[in-house]
Amino acid sequence: AAGHKVTLACRTQAKADAAATACMEYAAGLSAAGPAGMPDFYAARRAGGSAVGAACDLSSLSSVRAFAASRKGEPLDTLVLNAGLSLNVGDPAEQFTADGYELTVGTNHIGHFALATLLQPTLSKSSLQPRLLVTASGVHDPASGGGRQGGPEKWASLGELKGLAGGRAFTMVDGGTYDPDKAYKDSKLCNMLFMAEAARRWGSGGITANAFSPGLIADPDGFFRNQNRLFGSVFSGISKAVGVAETNDFAGSALAYLAVDPAMDGQTGGWYDALPLGKHSLGKHAPSAEARDAAKAAKLWELSEGLLA
Repeated sequence: AAGHKVTLACRTQAKADAAATACMEYAAGLSAAGPAGMPDFYAARRAGGSAVGAACDLSSLSSVRAFAASRKGEPLDTLVLNAGLSLNVGDPAEQFTADGYELTVGTNHIGHFALATLLQPTLSKSSLQPRLLVTASGVHDPASGGGRQGGPEKWASLGELKGLAGGRAFTMVDGGTYDPDKAYKDSKLCNMLFMAEAARRWGSGGITANAFSPGLIADPDGFFRNQNRLFGSVFSGISKAVGVAETNDFAGSALAYLAVDPAMDGQTGGWYDALPLGKHSLGKHAPSAEARDAAKAAKLWELSEGLLA
């Protein structure tokens, strides 16, 4: 919690409480040299503060709205949108949220969009410089190593947003045939476009908005939990062996730096990626060409508003 009051919004109260307990235990082990036995990637990190859990299932708009309502009257200085659901790339069967949206985009984009827009009035009242931070991924960019995997038909591209324009029954944002791998990449491109448009729309109210990638963390019990177990385990081992994997400690430190460090005051509309891979280095980079399309960002925002109406 690093001296702050942190609310961990997770799918269930039990998961949130467990995450809060883990954070407090982690914070208790911090010292001037960082956590015991670990390199200190973020020197400004400190012990203290508090972490509490709260239920907020991003695949359920009723859950999102209930969580947002529970925050009424509570101060909010930084909002971090950190969900990253990735379904089994080998499963061709579509899955849907409680409200009928394709599950990946419904969780990673629509759930985030709903939460952020509901909390924006509270965030704008922060006595500090309010920040919005979105966890995206380098796979939003077909020019990146992860983004170009699978061939052009699986690259992130929202086309003319025909799927979203058709209403909540969409399976792909571009209106194409469902593909779970592309759906994830598209959802991360949505995150990038949402961040850029939030920076434009909310900047006059003092809110800064940025996006980042924590790097490659192929944990078969974490991000890769929905993939084939053997594939996830082998991929995780190889990525660590060749030195391109990142650590949870670095990823959390990068998030904390962008969320609260004074060096980020006034910085907005940026894309911060962990490059080179596995080198514990966070830098500002240019996002993909499509992520820089201001007209598409504005259209995505308007269509997303329409889906929530």
